[in-house]
Amino acid sequence: MERRGGLARLWSVLRIVLAVLILVWVGKNLPWRDELLFQGASGETLSALGRIEGDWKEDPVRFVPDEPSEIDARWPFGAREAVARGAPILGRRRASGETEGFDWHPGMPHAFREMDVGWLVLAQVCFFVANLTIVTRWWRLLALAGCPTRWSNAFRLTFLGLFFNNVLPGATGGDVPKGLMVAKENPGRGADALMTVLVDRIFGMVALAALALLVILLVPSPFDALRPGLLLGLGMVVVGTLLYAQKGLRRALGLSALVNRLPLAEKLRQLDRAALLYLKRPGGMAVAFGFSFVNHLLVTFGVVFLGRAIGIEGIELLRWFVLVPVGNLISAVPLAPGGWGVGELAYGALFGMLGASQALGVAVSVTFRLSQLVQSLLGGIFLLLPKSRGEVDAVRGG
Repeated sequence: MERRGGLARLWSVLRIVLAVLILVWVGKNLPWRDELLFQGASGETLSALGRIEGDWKEDPVRFVPDEPSEIDARWPFGAREAVARGAPILGRRRASGETEGFDWHPGMPHAFREMDVGWLVLAQVCFFVANLTIVTRWWRLLALAGCPTRWSNAFRLTFLGLFFNNVLPGATGGDVPKGLMVAKENPGRGADALMTVLVDRIFGMVALAALALLVILLVPSPFDALRPGLLLGLGMVVVGTLLYAQKGLRRALGLSALVNRLPLAEKLRQLDRAALLYLKRPGGMAVAFGFSFVNHLLVTFGVVFLGRAIGIEGIELLRWFVLVPVGNLISAVPLAPGGWGVGELAYGALFGMLGASQALGVAVSVTFRLSQLVQSLLGGIFLLLPKSRGEVDAVRGG
């Protein structure tokens, strides 16, 4: 037990170190100054770092370069003349189809400084309602597993789990402790309670992939390259589930005999029985799975609103319904606490696939992750209550 605890602590530390290293790398490659671009008739693109005066979303913008000497003979006469007078360059954005003209990207501080509060608040409403769908999905899964609890208790335990996942991440996060806490309310049903947590997490992941794949199949986009991987992953889940449910195949493969030879055989048999219990209730499972789609629709709209708050325009709505699920699917890989660093890399790359600013993609990811963290603090309020504190200490060995 001592050795297992030491390995768990080591894994937690390694995840935090990995997240910090990724964030440092991302930070070093982000633009912290505003940038003005000029594409000449020859196709050459010139760039200069500096400061956009006023709102970067306006057209034209007024730009003051950090190094006036960079505005050399290759730049248009108007830009050179303005710099010579000590005045800002007046740049009008190059229209679609034009071979020559200006473009610009805000630095990270500028993008965050001018966020639209109205869109930001609307995004938070979407995220909170999305969290309520998570509560309801798990509440239904608990009822299906024979571990009923009040919706209000599922709400409390879900936000406690989110708090440990996003604010105080450890080796298991908050998923296992919330399952153990509800198991204590249903003596003898510990395996069933823990299985609800696993199924809840699987439903979320599968729905993310299915939503992204559905949009890719319906609408051609730069994300078509993701189609094979999503098809393969979902196909493996579907085929694996169907095969797992076949009693004859399970006997032929000797799965029961294999489980009996493994350590903790009785615990594994209990989890196996709990999993099979769900497969016998397809109607209830379909309803719970439906909540996953509603959840991801709300989260995607919330991220769209974050994009609008930052000032991102020009990305078709349907493309967000690939970008957000795929970005969140990658972020869910447990390499770093709360997906920090991994999510920023994913969103930056996906924005790049659309030809949009990777820096703004990172800004969206950071804002989204901070939104999750802030909403998860509600679990910290519950943790102040004596009942929750005692439950957490009991299941975490505190």
